[in-house]
Amino acid sequence: MVLSNTSLKNAWDDFHLDEGDIEFIYSVLLEKEIPLPAEALLEAVIVNRIKSEKEAILKKTKGKGKIYLPKDSYAVNEDLVFPSFDWKNGKVLEIRDGFNPELEEFKVIKVEFEDGSTKELASSLSDHALNTPVDLIGDDPAFDKDKILSEHHVEFLTRLEETLAESDDLVQIAEAWFPRALLVNINGGYLNLIEAILEESGGGPMTTPALMAQIELNTTENLKLTEFSLNLYLQEDERFDEVGPSGEVLWYLHAMEPEDVKHQPLFLKYHSLNVENLETKQYLDLFEGTIIDELEPEEPASGADSIKFSLLFPHWRSGTLPLSNSVVHIFPTAIESPRIRFTFRDANTDQEFNGWVVRKERYVYGLKNWYEQNGIMPGSLITVSRSDKPGEILIHSDRSRQNKEWMKTVLVGTDKGIVFAMLKHPVEVDFNERMTIAIPDEESVDQVWQDREKLNPDKIFLQIARELAKLNPQGHIHAQEMYAAINVIFRCPPTPILNFLLTSPNIQHLGDLYFHLKEGEN
Repeated sequence: MVLSNTSLKNAWDDFHLDEGDIEFIYSVLLEKEIPLPAEALLEAVIVNRIKSEKEAILKKTKGKGKIYLPKDSYAVNEDLVFPSFDWKNGKVLEIRDGFNPELEEFKVIKVEFEDGSTKELASSLSDHALNTPVDLIGDDPAFDKDKILSEHHVEFLTRLEETLAESDDLVQIAEAWFPRALLVNINGGYLNLIEAILEESGGGPMTTPALMAQIELNTTENLKLTEFSLNLYLQEDERFDEVGPSGEVLWYLHAMEPEDVKHQPLFLKYHSLNVENLETKQYLDLFEGTIIDELEPEEPASGADSIKFSLLFPHWRSGTLPLSNSVVHIFPTAIESPRIRFTFRDANTDQEFNGWVVRKERYVYGLKNWYEQNGIMPGSLITVSRSDKPGEILIHSDRSRQNKEWMKTVLVGTDKGIVFAMLKHPVEVDFNERMTIAIPDEESVDQVWQDREKLNPDKIFLQIARELAKLNPQGHIHAQEMYAAINVIFRCPPTPILNFLLTSPNIQHLGDLYFHLKEGEN
């Protein structure tokens, strides 16, 4: 018989750290004398809970007498322990012969329990379900550390980190935790030296050991603990930014980071619009090519190592890429760092240049020069891929076979009115025909963005619909073309645009992504 431990199973079903767990974690960190990651602390907590429960079970049986099994014989006044009765202790009062024509000869013992209650139980009975020797733990999954971690890893890790974050006595840096009281004291002069070193190196990035070597931070303390302490001092100083991906700590001088990394570019700012039509999601799947939009909650995630997509005007103008659901897994990430520095490499030319992941606002910065050098325009097809080299992302755009193409072109009048026309333009790279829009005068379009607070979205939607309808002999409007065109005027994900097309009384839905401006509105 294997003991079924209900209390421990319930503890896993509703796992939360208590004061005892926090004290245990504190003692582990004191004993190790080095910072430990949350995963190591979680495993230690689980192992400790299992150990404590085993000890509690063994304590219940220790010194209380023989474990009761129906097959064994007993004597009057003998002390017994009964696993099936929650490990209660009992004393044998009487023994008599038992009778059951369907069973072999056996005895009946009368037992008095500690609470005064009595029961009659079989003994000297070889064939009985309870005769299996008691295995206090056995293969009970409630005691299987690996099984518990595999089934609850993310959930338990999240709860542990949330609890540790509430503690004033513990601090975290670079995914590791340690008691604040035991940190190595770092003199402010060292931080001033680091500021000067980073400024001299163009802002960074530099690793903590490299900085320690340059400032000659000599200490007889544990080097790992000294490094952890310096990381914490740098993290709490607003002059410095930790920009390394998960598993790597890199420091950068915040003042020398690109302005569009510290602050979201104008062209990426979005004022949320209501979406009332619940049918919009089904139409996103009809868009041609992969739609990559960091503002689109309905965009599905992807696990592909390489993704090709068409570039939207706001990202083209900002020199950025969207960090959307489809591509976020390709770029480096971090648990704490809001900004991550990495390297782009052009897969065609091997040219390398700096890139930045801005996690909160969900964009990737650093492509302005690359766009200009390669003749990239709104609607151009861009491919980003994982690299075998850590901290590197591959990017390229295939060269176009055509020299010139007719394409939608934005013209801005002196009154800042927007007009779309079909004009021929030189083409250097492959593009998505529905998404491509030529911008002959960037500065005039920029002026429209400067006044975007005055824009009425519904009026702009209708105005752009009229402009696009004029470019089509049948007066049709395609939702994907509308999406690309609207984003030349102000930042907007596809869902609100689809919502307008599906609900506006001035628009007739023709099926799929085709719409028609009703007569009199052209």
